[in-house]
Amino acid sequence: MQMLRYVYFIWLMAMLVAASYARAQDAERWSNDAPQRNERPHDDLTRWLESHFSKAERKALRSDDLDFQSVYCGCYDKPVKHFPYAMVVVRTPKGDLLMRPERTEGGTLYTAVATRFGQQYCSVESESDCYGTFLDLCAFTDFRFGPALLAYFPTCKSEDAEESR
Repeated sequence: MQMLRYVYFIWLMAMLVAASYARAQDAERWSNDAPQRNERPHDDLTRWLESHFSKAERKALRSDDLDFQSVYCGCYDKPVKHFPYAMVVVRTPKGDLLMRPERTEGGTLYTAVATRFGQQYCSVESESDCYGTFLDLCAFTDFRFGPALLAYFPTCKSEDAEESR
């Protein structure tokens, strides 16, 4: 089981790096006006890990220290309905990084949305800039993205959505 988890971890990291590289290549190709940067392309996961763990801590991380989980919220969730939203949770000893998968022509990108410390959800940039406390991830996505999703899913949280199923 340990070996399977390690292989999964390596595969997921490779996908994140590949998505980051594709994103950087697309950005260069499509934006002729973009200023040139001398930094190597980093994805949100790499930046987050670098800001939360020292170099020594990153070197000491084992595959058991990181856990990846997909979470799907939806209109037919029970007992509480939620707006449809997909998230990837990267669990670490220093909090969880919440990422949104985004499909692009070149693959899937993962955009950091928030950092979670227990039930406290905070900005990715600042642990002191928090959104609040939520019982679960879907309650947080409803709070954070629900107002924008309401226009596309007006009956999602109503009783009518359950009856029409």
